Amino acid sequence: MLKSIRETDVAVVGGGPTGLAAAIAARLAGLEVTVVERSLPPIDKPCGEGIMPDGVAILERLGVDIPAAEAVPFTGIEFVQGALRARGDFPGRPGLGVRRTALHAALQRRAEQLQIELLWGREVRGLHELGLELTRGLIRSRYVVGADGLESKLRRALGLDVAPIYRRFGIRRHFEVRPWNDHVEVHFATGCEAYVTPVGGDQVCIAVLIHDPRLRYDDALELFPDLARRIEHARAVDDPEGSSTVYRRTPRITRGRVALIGDAAGSVDAITGAGVTLGLHEALSLAGALRTGDLSSYEADYRRLMRIPGGMSSIMLAANRRPGLRTMALRTLATAPWVLSQLLGLHTRAFPFNFHAHDTLPEPPMDGWIPPGRDRPGRADSPTA
Repeated sequence: MLKSIRETDVAVVGGGPTGLAAAIAARLAGLEVTVVERSLPPIDKPCGEGIMPDGVAILERLGVDIPAAEAVPFTGIEFVQGALRARGDFPGRPGLGVRRTALHAALQRRAEQLQIELLWGREVRGLHELGLELTRGLIRSRYVVGADGLESKLRRALGLDVAPIYRRFGIRRHFEVRPWNDHVEVHFATGCEAYVTPVGGDQVCIAVLIHDPRLRYDDALELFPDLARRIEHARAVDDPEGSSTVYRRTPRITRGRVALIGDAAGSVDAITGAGVTLGLHEALSLAGALRTGDLSSYEADYRRLMRIPGGMSSIMLAANRRPGLRTMALRTLATAPWVLSQLLGLHTRAFPFNFHAHDTLPEPPMDGWIPPGRDRPGRADSPTA
């Protein structure tokens, strides 16, 4: 018989940014939370390192403080294809460029401040009728949240795994150079894109998205001559790091008392820039569902949240397959920048008619007060029931 080593309201599998955000939101909703992560902090992942304005607002609401010295505001997006440029501004507040490790550290500090139990370096064996089975015992929990990434073991265990609609590969590297643009730049070339995000007063992140995993980072940069000239004399801060980017839509994201979140629930192509921000929206919605005990509300919210970034993925990937169409669209946007600004407002949920998952939640306490936890769940509260 497995020894029970912990009892909690919510057990979160995965301590990346989305998992920690889900834990923080659930704690602010009055639940006791334990996070289990097999890696040790800080947890890094190759990505474009830009947080959209609505994501920045959610971090503030969760009480997550990113020091000003570790984040750089950006005020919009600029699409670049050779000499063709289309520039759009966010209608409201700016986004933030921040190193993934700095974001993770800020979320970890907030989780520790709220006395969330963080079990680093622990391996999860699988779901159990009473909660979550670890290699060293059992965590008894009322709910289990799967935030274990693109290749989620919990998603497979629930029988919800589906093949990706589309898979590409991203490679990221940082360069010591003063940012030359207060917008994130998205450069297009045949079969490849490059994303430039300011992440410090003297540092930029340049990520490339490619279809062919055999293409080396330096070879990919040569497809963007203007960008290559910008960093010709800049010192590379680190080595290139890569990972997959996947567009996947799962049939469900909840089953019984288990909920998936972030890339475990489904993902959009990195071209949308919505990865972290989408996970933050999901975290707030899930916290409300956990508080009321109605995971179906999270399921419904998730479908609405995915509409815009999912549609954006489909449109942008289709344009990549038809360069002539992309060129025509960029020419139109270049002559009417207000159209691109309106589209960015739609994408970042800046307009009153746009759906915000957190509009359905009460304002959580931000002064450190946490309501008492619920009684510990018994066998009747099986997470897979």
